[in-house]
Amino acid sequence: MNARTFAPILAAAFFAVAPAAAQHDHGTGVHVDAEATFKLGADRFYRSTNARSVLTDAYGEVEGVAKIIFNSEFSVQTKLHWERVKFATESRTFGGHGLYLENLFANWESDGWRAAAGKFNPAFGMGWDDARLPGFYANEFAKDYQLKEAIGAGGAYAFDGGTAGRHRVDAALFFFDNTALSQSAFNSPAYGPGQGPLSTTQRLGRNRLSYGGPGNTNSPQSVSIQYELADPAGISGLTLGAGYRLLRRGSNQPFDPQAGFGPVASRNSTGIVTGARYEIEMPFDVVVTPFVEWARFSNIFNADPQIGVNQFKQRTYLTAAAIVTWRDFTLVASRMTRTFDRPDAEATSGAFFNQQDRQIAGNLLYKVLDNLTLGVGWKRTLAVPAFGTTNSQALTRGAGAQAVYTVEF
Repeated sequence: MNARTFAPILAAAFFAVAPAAAQHDHGTGVHVDAEATFKLGADRFYRSTNARSVLTDAYGEVEGVAKIIFNSEFSVQTKLHWERVKFATESRTFGGHGLYLENLFANWESDGWRAAAGKFNPAFGMGWDDARLPGFYANEFAKDYQLKEAIGAGGAYAFDGGTAGRHRVDAALFFFDNTALSQSAFNSPAYGPGQGPLSTTQRLGRNRLSYGGPGNTNSPQSVSIQYELADPAGISGLTLGAGYRLLRRGSNQPFDPQAGFGPVASRNSTGIVTGARYEIEMPFDVVVTPFVEWARFSNIFNADPQIGVNQFKQRTYLTAAAIVTWRDFTLVASRMTRTFDRPDAEATSGAFFNQQDRQIAGNLLYKVLDNLTLGVGWKRTLAVPAFGTTNSQALTRGAGAQAVYTVEF
């Protein structure tokens, strides 16, 4: 069964059982709790200076989370993800989707303390989180630096400081999954030429140590630390966050475009992030939430064998948004920038990546039911396309719609 057949069958099956599953009572003692989130949507890129970017991409996404709960403190948790693993190169319906294991870890929590070990997502930043910044076009640049599919151990401590606010610190020691657990089904994009900025691959079908890249080591050597402060000094609704990450070098040997093989070059790459989110209650049930997050990373390798770019650079992100909620409606407007700058002395191509990608976006969401949200969106993006007729930045406009349904079992 291919992904085009699998998608509508799976979606229909879960929508059929949803009403009964929503009434499920969570058990006591040793039991399993599960939740599935379904997304069905379509993007229409209707105008672009890169001709091949004009297309329609209809897609689905399923995120299934299951927890084996042994007692009030200990559980084993897993997450399966079915989503697009390839960029669209032409109009398609449920094309380029893959199924993979995103998480599988043991979890312990007690009195504000938390510890986890296995395959998990380390905490770093807020901008990529749909719960913090809703809207399917609102945070696309920030998703670049979300930490996912890491193997190692992590912990957290949260406490209420009274008038000083609520505090939480997360820390993790990890490496990105390069074991058999990284394998994906239905679509399994191979490693090879074109796996640089102009690649159509969003996620490799099977990661391996030999592919290199920051964080792709043979043992937990990378670290992340995240701190969040909520309601400081009695300012209700304000959340401040700051984080640091260090991804250890996987390989310093670059891909050889002539030979068609080799690892992605890497150095130790550091990153810092800071952000704020402030929910302000207004008259007539209106809540206005300004959001801003800034992040900067060192030694990001930019390469593509087609054009011979081979350089390490700094990369800076800025996401600014306004979220307006009224009853069951949410309006989100956001502006994102992604800046490539400061090439090192070893750069073989001068100014190709000395640029700033920009995107503005708007989303309108309507909560039809507690577990069903419908949305429409629009965006305008200036960036180097993943494929097409130009190796420079292209200006692309797109619009789309999405339905999100969540059900508990």
